[in-house]
Amino acid sequence: MMLFRLAFITICVALSGCRAVHAPMGLSLSELAADPELSDAGSSVASEESAEAQIWPSRWGGHVDQRGVVIEMDPATPLRPVHYSRYHQGRSTPEAYSDVGRLATAMGIEDSFKFKAEGPGSFIFVENSIDPQEVKNPPRLMFKFISARNAPHDTTEIEDDVDFVAIERTWFTYRDPKPGKEMRGVVVLLPGMFGTPEPIVNATENYMVNSGFGVLRMLSHPSRYTQHLVLPYLDGRTDSIAKQAALSADQRVAECAYATDAAIKHVLSNVDGLEEQPFVLIGMSGGAMALPSVYAYTPERYDAAVLIAGGANFLRIMIESNYRDWIDAILIDFDPLSDELGRPDPGLVENLSDRYLEHTKLDAYQTAPLLREIPTLILHATKDRAVPAATGDLLYDRLGRPERWTYPLGHELIFASLPMQIPRIDTWLKDQLEGSTADDATGE
Repeated sequence: MMLFRLAFITICVALSGCRAVHAPMGLSLSELAADPELSDAGSSVASEESAEAQIWPSRWGGHVDQRGVVIEMDPATPLRPVHYSRYHQGRSTPEAYSDVGRLATAMGIEDSFKFKAEGPGSFIFVENSIDPQEVKNPPRLMFKFISARNAPHDTTEIEDDVDFVAIERTWFTYRDPKPGKEMRGVVVLLPGMFGTPEPIVNATENYMVNSGFGVLRMLSHPSRYTQHLVLPYLDGRTDSIAKQAALSADQRVAECAYATDAAIKHVLSNVDGLEEQPFVLIGMSGGAMALPSVYAYTPERYDAAVLIAGGANFLRIMIESNYRDWIDAILIDFDPLSDELGRPDPGLVENLSDRYLEHTKLDAYQTAPLLREIPTLILHATKDRAVPAATGDLLYDRLGRPERWTYPLGHELIFASLPMQIPRIDTWLKDQLEGSTADDATGE
């Protein structure tokens, strides 16, 4: 059977119209949780798992303890980012066929299956064969996490009665502390959208490595995190739109958590001596928005967190961000009869975002309170328009008003000035992880 499946995948690579296939799995657990009528049907889920299943959406294979597979890569391989446009119509690549085949094997899928790769708006990494450059100072590890979930049927491409899955991939690197430095812990670095701002992420990674931290870096959010979706708003459909936005946002942020958890486990299995080290989450912009839910998935793993220019209430951010057209991910079309998205009445946005918060399970609004269990630091730009400052204030409140450093800056400038703040962040981490000798001396 295994040889047949591998042969099948090989044939599919050669036949451009063929994709790979699995037996129907029904609705995802997130859909069961979100629909009151369907949630009763979820009683077949084991009772000890049902509470988690109501929050964390399922992945192909149905395993709670394994959402996907990690595939190692050559750290010296030069990568090139690719951002698909909203009109992307590309076919699945040989690499996608290989990835989904290895995922199926790891998940114990023995039946044939069909799949689709990332679609319009997605962000992936490919080997840089256009302008390959030698990778200077390659990381110790480079790998990608791959998962899949049930996908809507495309009746123009496959039969109605054939189920198939959508794959998703997330790329990571791991760097050891600078040689000769005493190991202080591991920083899990979550960047902004599309891995930005890359020079600042690089500077943060280098500083932490030189300061004695190992750094596990997510190169960008999961590949479908920015996949293009337009939800047309019509009068009377506020709750329906809010629910759809919540389902989509929860799926995207859940993948951040699944990928990060798998990445940490992979690093722990390949690098000795890390299990007892403290782990620190650092999130920037979109990474800070996802950070509370990454923490919520495995709260026992982390010892401190730093959130830079993040926010809560993702739907409001999607609507009001001045980065909306650049990111082009989940869009609410308030004027579906025209070519413009329309300008909604402020009262409508308020009502829509409130209903969204009633439906979402994994927005930072819901998961941020869990971070009150560990030392947490916020860097906040009071003039932020990319992650509107008001949503940063909301995140601060939901976190329980931890230590916060505020700056009278916009989104771009808080990151432009971040290299000057990194040593201060490092000192804050030292105090939280090792204890402040000054406090000990004064008895505070």
